Parts: sequence; structure tokens; C-alpha cells
Amino acid sequence: MSQRVPSSRTVRLGHVQPQAPGYRTIFGNDRLANLPVRFKGNSISTTKFNFFTFLPKGLFEQFRRVANLYFLTISILSTTPISPVSPITNVIPLSLVLLLSLIKEAFEDWKRFQNDMAINNNMIDILQDQKWVSIPWKKLQVGDIVKVRQDGFFPADLLFLASTNVDGVCYIETANLDGETNLKIRKALEKTWDYLTPEKASEFKGEIQCEQPNNSLYTFTGNLIFQNQTLPLSPNQLLLRGCSLRNTEYIVGVVIFTGHETKVMMNSMNVPSKRSTLERKLDKLILTLFATLFVMCFIGAVGSAIFVNKKYFYLHLESSEEGSAQFDPRNRFLVFLLTMFTLITLYSTIIPISLYVSIEMVKFIQCTQFINKDLHMYHHETNTPALARTSNLNEELGQVEYIFSDKTGTLTRNLMEFFKCSIGGEVYGNGVTEIEKGIAERNGIKLEENISPNAVRERGFNFDDARLMRGAWRNEPNPDSCKEFFRCLAICHTVLPEGDEAPEKIRYQAASPDEAALVIAAKHFGFFFYREFECYSFK
Repeated sequence: MSQRVPSSRTVRLGHVQPQAPGYRTIFGNDRLANLPVRFKGNSISTTKFNFFTFLPKGLFEQFRRVANLYFLTISILSTTPISPVSPITNVIPLSLVLLLSLIKEAFEDWKRFQNDMAINNNMIDILQDQKWVSIPWKKLQVGDIVKVRQDGFFPADLLFLASTNVDGVCYIETANLDGETNLKIRKALEKTWDYLTPEKASEFKGEIQCEQPNNSLYTFTGNLIFQNQTLPLSPNQLLLRGCSLRNTEYIVGVVIFTGHETKVMMNSMNVPSKRSTLERKLDKLILTLFATLFVMCFIGAVGSAIFVNKKYFYLHLESSEEGSAQFDPRNRFLVFLLTMFTLITLYSTIIPISLYVSIEMVKFIQCTQFINKDLHMYHHETNTPALARTSNLNEELGQVEYIFSDKTGTLTRNLMEFFKCSIGGEVYGNGVTEIEKGIAERNGIKLEENISPNAVRERGFNFDDARLMRGAWRNEPNPDSCKEFFRCLAICHTVLPEGDEAPEKIRYQAASPDEAALVIAAKHFGFFFYREFECYSFK
């Protein structure tokens, strides 16, 4: 049974469907209709502080450290008349420590702010007046129709409408969400496949009723009320912010969740206050030193209360000025208390405040000069250097003893190579696997790889065996089995070819690195997959 779709004119007159607690209603391609609901903007912020919270929150973070709290107490005591030292000797070092720590926190947060600004100011094509217009991400609104090009990132959570690929499919990479480099397939509803050009997309007037924003990356429920039909929506039509488009010239989608209401942002927590194991141990050490200091001062205060007496005439206690209650024999308890505070202030140097200044400076220099400029952590393929977003955990680096992983892809970066194969019971490939090397090493055996200097090397292909390469497989005892094996490698997959249809220039995009490695291997064996549903042998 069909359901009537409210027109934009009805909405403009004020008859807006209320937002129920369990779902939200979005009118596609109609900003005016969505205006009364006041959806959140698409600007994001991942900073730890803002202008108003920096000082109070920053000081709170600093005084979480036992040592800073101790130095604050000593600084307060040093300003009282019972202090035997000038308050400058305690206040200035503490102020210096706090100042350096706050400057470091401000610098690191400024880097986060710059990164947020760069993301918020990324440009995206949005539909306006039957044409694509580029605007910053931060100006996107719920209900806008956007165009995302190949290798571009989705600026918000989108409802997938149309794609340049056949059957309304697109391929996305979700590495920023779940670490998976394998491509995922998304498919638009068949009713919306035609809304690809700006002229056609401007005619889209659909009502989307979907769940409220939540942090579940793998679930999505809703309906698209379109052309008097109610079409169910699933995660297959959802393109999440943080994912990137692959193997597709461009897609068209409708913005349904923006900014901090997107699923990836709802999964990200506020920047936590991280404390290293060394810092926690240092706090325990400070507490131990303070306990020692307390015992020393307690013993000294008790001794002072016991031995203060007028019989020691050379102390001139009877002629003490007013305010010298610290040495009044008539109130020994007060003598104990005042002497206790005096000795705590006097012996406070047992805990060195310069230690924290040194630690903060070392951490900061390690991040800016060593970690961020370490060539061993530079990824040449993507031109990505190391980036330390915080220096609070430097001491934790290099202390990993065990790694628990649910799969090998987490450890191998999901890179696969065609290394060996077995055809008709015959093993081919001269290389030595890492497993074989490990077994040989444990058994005290040294293995040597017999690799030809003319061996072919390509990403995904690390195979060398003269019996198969350069068409030599035809001279094997089982050439028919080899032929069928290579043919299966070339056609039994979901790989998409890109670029020039030449073996040297073509690129393969695959949902799995395993499939890409097999297709690349088939190409080197003479079975070249160059177009969907087409493959030929060129050797």
C-alpha cells in the first residue's frame, strides 16, 4: 500500500513531521524543510581544550600529578611566617614547571586544531541549482546531495543514491574505521540509480526516515519514501564518514548524519588524559619520599617539643617576641605543629622539582625532533611520516612484549605475494617462505634461496621458477593442468582493472589482497585479465 509523501510546500508552511525519539525524518535536497529540526553542522573538533577550558582543565591535569600537588603545598607553606626560606625558591620553580607543561599541552592541542581545520575546509561538490558547486565540508547540512569522486573521502554519513558503476555499486575502503584495507561493496537502491547527473539529481525529492545517530558501524535501519513507495534501507546503502571511494568514478548521495553525529565521530571519545607507567611509578616514588620526609620532620618536631625549655637560658625564650609561639614552652603541642610545618618546608628539596622540568623537556624534544623525523618510520609509498599527537606516552614505546591478533592481516598490513604454488601435485617456486626459514633456524640449518637474477618483481608477485615463467609451463608433463590453473587465477575473482589495458600499465583493485596477488600472478604466467569478463593469453 503506497504512502503519500509530504511535499516541500507543506513543510514550508510549518507542517513539519515531528522527530520521534526512535528515528529522524530527513527531506532530501530541501534545506528549508530540514531547517526547523536544527540538525547539527558538519564541523568537527577533536581538540582536548578550548579557549575557556584550557587554563582550568590544564591546571587540573597538572595537579593530578602527586609531585605538583606536593610542590603546591610547599609553595603555600613557604609564604607563611613559619617558613625559614623565601617563597621565591619554591614558587618560581613550580611556576616554571607548570608553564612548560601547559605550553607543551597547548602546542599539541594546536596541532589537533590545525588538523581539524584542514578537514573541515576540505572541498566537496554539492548540488545547487542543477549544478555541482564546491563548498567546504563544514558547510554541509543534513539533506544535501553531494558528489564524491574516486579516491575521495566521504564528508559525512551518506545515503547512497547512484554510481557510475553498473548495477549501482561502488567500492569503499574502511581502513580509517576498522583497519581493514580490503574493499567493501555498497549498492544503491535500484529506484535511485538514475539520479547521477546534476539535472536528474535535482529532481530527487525523497523523505528518509531512519534511526537516530548511534555508534554502531555495522547496523542501519530506515525507510526511503520515494515516488509513493516505501523502500527499506540497510547498511548496504550507507556510506560512512572516514571511508574512501575506490574503483568508481564518482557517486551521488544524500547527507543523513553530520559532524559529531556521524558514526565514526560517535565512536571516538574525547581526547583522554594519558599517563605512562613511568609517570605512575614516579608518583609512587614521590609518595615514598614524602613519607620519609614526614617521618624525618615528625621526629624533629617531637624533639623540639620535648627539649624546648626555659632552663636553656642561652636561647632567651623568656624574652621571645610576640609571634614566637613556635618556641613557647608553655604550649608544647603548638611548638610541635609549627616546627613540623617549618621542617617540611626546610627539607622539601629532598624531592627535586627540576626532575619534572627535565622529563617534560626530554619528552617534547623526543616527539618533535626524533619520532616525527625518524626515517625508519616514514612510509614512502604514501609519503606519510610518523606523527606523535601526544608526548605523554613516550616511555611506553618499545615495551611491547606480546601481540595478540585475531588474524595475520593485522601484522602483515594485508599485503599478499604469490610465492609458491602446487599444480597437479607438483610444487613450483624457488623461494623460501618465512615459515621454512623459522623452522630451519630452530633446527640450526642455514637455507639459501636460489633466486634467478632475472626474476620478475612486482607488488603482489614474488615468484621465481624457470619451469613456469615465460611460457615454459607448456613443456611441463602436465601443461593442460597448468593452463587450467592459470585460467582459474585469471577469471575466478572480483578484481576490477584500472588504467591502460596493457600488462605493464594496468592496475588491479580488489576487495582482497589475495585476489589481487592471484590475478597479478596469472598476468605474469601469460593469462592477462584486462577488462571485466575478458581475459586473453598473450604468451
